[in-house]
Amino acid sequence: MYDVMISGYYGFGNSGDDAILLAIINNLRILKKDIRIVVLSKNPKVTASSYGVDSIDRFNLFKVIGTMKKTKLFLNGGGNLIQDVTSTRSLMYYLTTTYLAKLMGLKVMLYANGIGPVSKSLNRYFTSKVIDKADIITLREEASSLELKSLGVTKPEILVTADPALGLEPAGSEEIEIIMQKEGISADTPLIGFSIRKWAGYDGYSRVISQAADYMEEKYKVKSLFIPLHFPSDLAVAEDIASKMKRTPFILRNVYETDKILGIMKKMDLVLGMRLHALIYSVSLSVPVIGLIYDPKVQGFLEYVNQPSGGNVSELDLDNLKKLIDEVWSHRAEISKQLEANNRLLKQKAFENAEIAIRLLETLA
Repeated sequence: MYDVMISGYYGFGNSGDDAILLAIINNLRILKKDIRIVVLSKNPKVTASSYGVDSIDRFNLFKVIGTMKKTKLFLNGGGNLIQDVTSTRSLMYYLTTTYLAKLMGLKVMLYANGIGPVSKSLNRYFTSKVIDKADIITLREEASSLELKSLGVTKPEILVTADPALGLEPAGSEEIEIIMQKEGISADTPLIGFSIRKWAGYDGYSRVISQAADYMEEKYKVKSLFIPLHFPSDLAVAEDIASKMKRTPFILRNVYETDKILGIMKKMDLVLGMRLHALIYSVSLSVPVIGLIYDPKVQGFLEYVNQPSGGNVSELDLDNLKKLIDEVWSHRAEISKQLEANNRLLKQKAFENAEIAIRLLETLA
């Protein structure tokens, strides 16, 4: 028997989603030490060994259904799962597993989800019908609440909390020093972190980002560090942008656990990020950020934490980005203090997701 089944984009080697899973498991165990957890994953063996949970193949529907029969609570784990930007197939997977969980008699919680965009009319219809059956929904920012309203989801209780990863802690400084030495990364000068992914319009925005990195290195005597969060795709992007720069930047070339990535992020004086969880990690560590928007979820998070955006990557303008960089750089100390002041509330909200899940589980005892 399991207390909780967690579904999400797990086992794909994505740092952001791995961080979400780690935070969910950690927080649930703080509240209920003996909680029995099973995770749906693309790579069940790695997930099971990494997190100390049971795990099954997310695509083995017969096994998923069989396990649901022995489970009390279904968590549609954090992340931006309910959207059709990636694909209709991806959306239908999460809607199907959610529907099956209700059919099998489980309580269902959407756990710190990002919602939308759901664009296609048939997708919006199915999303509304399935999500309306959830017992409770927590969201990681206000924009998702507006998307649920537009979808016509009204029956479940809906609360805006925060992304679970905001509550994670970085590895110790000695451990990070060893990693940075191994990677050949020097901290003799201030470091600017970049977390860039490939998206529509890449040829244009990759050139702008390389020029912005050159600008910062020349004007502020800093060094750029590219931090891939999804391997190997982000590493290839980092190498390509590096090839367009005047000076060779640092690139983090190996895969590290979430606490190590957090520890490295903590060393940054500023982070320019497309990847949502690069921004989430940085904000949680009180490191100033400039978001580069490729998806509404990035804009939604920046608005939620009141941090600046360089605009949509498809329209990225070098002169405007330079002005924003100058503004943030000159005020980075006060921005960091402001983030630090806000982080206590954000971390409480991140933990609240687990408190709600455990309360829901206790109604089944």
